[in-house]
Amino acid sequence: MNSNLDSSQKEAVCCGFGPCEVIAGPGSGKTAVLTERILYLICQKGIEPSSILVLTFSRAAALQMKERFFQKSQGRFPGVRFGTFHSVFFHILKESSGKNYALLSASVKEKLLNHLIRNYYRDPIERPTVEEAEKALRIASPVSEDGVTLLSVRRDYEAFLKENNILDFDDMISLCRRVLSGNPRAREYWRNQFRAILVDEFQDVNEEQYEVLKLLTDGRGLFAVGDDDQSIYGFRGSSPKIMRRFMEDFAGAQRIALGFNYRCSANICRASERLIAQNRERIVKKVQAARPSGDKVVLKGLRDEKEQFLYLLKELKGLSEEELTNTAVITRTNLHAIRIREFLSENAVGCAGRNAVSREITETVLRDLEHYRLLSAGMISGALPRQSLYRVMNRPERYLLRSVAGEEWVTPSVLLTNAAAQNGSLDSLSELLEDLRVLGTMSPEGFVRYLFYSMGYAEWACERLGDRQAADASLRQILRSSGRFKDLRTMLESLSGSAAEERRRTERGVKVMTMHACKGLEFDRVYLPSLNEGIIPGRRCRTEADTEEERRLLYVAMTRARDHLELLYMAGTRENPRPPSRFLSVYGVRSFVSS
Repeated sequence: MNSNLDSSQKEAVCCGFGPCEVIAGPGSGKTAVLTERILYLICQKGIEPSSILVLTFSRAAALQMKERFFQKSQGRFPGVRFGTFHSVFFHILKESSGKNYALLSASVKEKLLNHLIRNYYRDPIERPTVEEAEKALRIASPVSEDGVTLLSVRRDYEAFLKENNILDFDDMISLCRRVLSGNPRAREYWRNQFRAILVDEFQDVNEEQYEVLKLLTDGRGLFAVGDDDQSIYGFRGSSPKIMRRFMEDFAGAQRIALGFNYRCSANICRASERLIAQNRERIVKKVQAARPSGDKVVLKGLRDEKEQFLYLLKELKGLSEEELTNTAVITRTNLHAIRIREFLSENAVGCAGRNAVSREITETVLRDLEHYRLLSAGMISGALPRQSLYRVMNRPERYLLRSVAGEEWVTPSVLLTNAAAQNGSLDSLSELLEDLRVLGTMSPEGFVRYLFYSMGYAEWACERLGDRQAADASLRQILRSSGRFKDLRTMLESLSGSAAEERRRTERGVKVMTMHACKGLEFDRVYLPSLNEGIIPGRRCRTEADTEEERRLLYVAMTRARDHLELLYMAGTRENPRPPSRFLSVYGVRSFVSS
């Protein structure tokens, strides 16, 4: 056993073979405990590696855990099984039912819900988030704050699944539960397959997953590691109540709390503990900081969003490249994250992480713009470059075939003749050629606006370039920039050069992300902007349970910081104050604070 484990970690690793729940707060060394526990079961308890199952919530987590165990065990026990809840339960369902099912991926589900939300909510301000729509899939009569029902979104979502004979993850887990509960032989078979089950991030399980877990084990060999204070996926059905019920649900269960936070400085640890202690529905625990006090936690009220952005810019500009790489700006919503990324990028501060997606999209759009420029010039000269036509003739979709252009340079009349021989192509090509003629008469800003919104390129880019919000932000940024130029070619050369410079700069830049996305990460410095009422907790936060989850979300964000943490909020003015988040009242923030 690792001699560096502290007493609580050793207690967890060496606990008996009965059901055990390990409370593992931020920076408590849960991964080390899980890998050591696997080795303990094999080497000390004689459990066959192939009968040990380790469950995680993502492929990345499963791979990381597998790699950590492989390194620790020096590859001696390859039979241990690592997998996600979804992959393992889907395997059990197929094997036990003898049926082949198609499964809806998480990315397709998100795109489908985004599409439905935009169909039913034309006003972006009133649109519910994907998380809120997912929550609506689970309740009987979902109604949004403005009275517009989410039932239509749910109805169309369910119709899509039924028409395409697809299961989503929730349906799949429900079916798996039904098969195991109704088939004693299948249940016994899988219990014999998995003599020991270890669960990572136990606080993220929902009721259906928990019920399947209970069917797979009578408690013996179950080792569940999590932290109810980090339960932040209520929209997926997870609840901290499950962790609190563990001791009642399994006879002879024990609960062990890991006692030290090895990540956060003592000041950050104390500040985060003061916050989360305000929640009533939680397992009370005492966590000690293993590190010295460090910097004081900064609490700062700034007049408005602009002043907040300027403050972040000044702070980040003062950091070295190495310091910037280990810094994060963490926001409550993705919209706030996008605005901050745009502002920082415009002011020469590199943003790594998800900003890389925006950068790739920007580079793709600029290349497409260049090809449209060449084609519009070709309409004037009378010869269009085939390579450019191939690139953009179906951006957006026009269902044109490459056979319309056989030569390297082709005239509009030849294109039309070829299209006439292809059923359904002539109208689409005629419209494209007319649009190209119009583009050739426009200023750079008019060119971009016409292409994006009259020709449908913007909608195509948002649907097809992988990330709707990032694509929308990139398109808006290009349109804003186009107004500064008189010549389209000069504009594209300048923006392409800026994009290349941005690529070089952002390879090592500040991380800008949401509170949900920061889970499992850690940084030397963390800034949490816009901690205001209506943002956190959000304006759709109605119940005490919702409020407590929002507080847990802030707690997770705060505990990403190792050395330096700043809590920022917009204070407004004396004449027009902005209420700070109620969560900051524990630090004495209650009203307007002069900056």
